[in-house]
Amino acid sequence: MKKRSLTALAAVLLACTLTACGTPKSSKNYSEVSGDAQKADSPEDALNEAYAAVYTPDSGEVCYKYMYPGLTIQALKEQNMYENSIQNFNTGQKGYIDLIEQQPKIVSIDKKVAFTEEQLASANEFFAAVSAQAGIYTRSSNFKAIEGYEFTCSITNTTGEADTDVECMVFLENDGWKNIPYSLEDMLKITDSFDEDALIESVTDSQEYNTTSPSNE
Repeated sequence: MKKRSLTALAAVLLACTLTACGTPKSSKNYSEVSGDAQKADSPEDALNEAYAAVYTPDSGEVCYKYMYPGLTIQALKEQNMYENSIQNFNTGQKGYIDLIEQQPKIVSIDKKVAFTEEQLASANEFFAAVSAQAGIYTRSSNFKAIEGYEFTCSITNTTGEADTDVECMVFLENDGWKNIPYSLEDMLKITDSFDEDALIESVTDSQEYNTTSPSNE
């Protein structure tokens, strides 16, 4: 299956908004997502909700809870970027969902592999990279991944056909479950190419953005 990325999807959804993505392909029965599983105990429940939220209209806030660390969301709010981001996401999401034939769903979770301590440290770097992609520049040391899993899933895709997908779920301390819509191997490729020090130095020198420090609540 072509990988869906929550962060990439946000840009795709906005593009759909700007180009009036087309007309609905078919009717769909949408899942209900509340975001409650994001801070619950079960990574499986959180994965199912995060996956459903991507394909459920007006679920931008739930998607953001699974996509970005709380620190990043708070920074977006403080910079008055959050509400517009959610609105753009929801509007673009509707155009995207109208185009697909079926709402993708996880049918079963077939394999679950726990992260090592080293891989959890890499997850912190991933969330620093995701935050930077949103225009919020912070260090990976501001995040603490305490639990993580790679899941291999059987799914139905956007055409209703059987398919497979690999997703990761990571629990950040004082924050809850976050979805990494990649395999562990692909996540590590992203973190290996992410030069945190160079990015922070570049942003600080340009003075275009403020770097963000944690606010532990």
